[in-house]
Amino acid sequence: MSASIGLQFSSHELEQDLLKHISKNPGIRYRQLLRLTSSSNGKLSYHLSELEDSSRIVVDRKRGVTRYYPLQISDEISKVIGYIRNSVPRKIISLLIKSNGCTLSEISAFTMKAPSTASWHLQRLIKAGIVRKDSLNEFHGTNYKSRFYHISDKELVENVLMNYIESPLDSAVNDYSDLIDELR
Repeated sequence: MSASIGLQFSSHELEQDLLKHISKNPGIRYRQLLRLTSSSNGKLSYHLSELEDSSRIVVDRKRGVTRYYPLQISDEISKVIGYIRNSVPRKIISLLIKSNGCTLSEISAFTMKAPSTASWHLQRLIKAGIVRKDSLNEFHGTNYKSRFYHISDKELVENVLMNYIESPLDSAVNDYSDLIDELR
């Protein structure tokens, strides 16, 4: 009977450790949790399922990427976090905040990505409601028909960037994950 109690205690400890890591790193990926907890794949999977089933965490599954969030994170914040955890969208968002808006060619040059790649990321950010585009003439009153991109809710995005900055190691892991995602 004491062995059973010991197993329950370690399971409880693992769940508490998971909750701590998820609260500290909203939008964290499975592999990061695996690395941080030094848990086995099956054990981690089981406990994450238990936390999700008991509604103690929110799990976001998109395009083959699973992210884990604490309950207190709103949908709007989790959406922004999901994008700033990827290097190219993070660079685009950072540039748009610093400059109060840019053209596709400026974004492409800043991110060092082809215009088609920058445009693909912009379209995803627009669809998510993080970025909006206007005609440059609508923004500056000119006849030039270029598109001008802005952050939709600058205050929200700045708040997320200030409160959810990841560590250099997390950034490296996410950049590697982004590379793998782009190769799929």
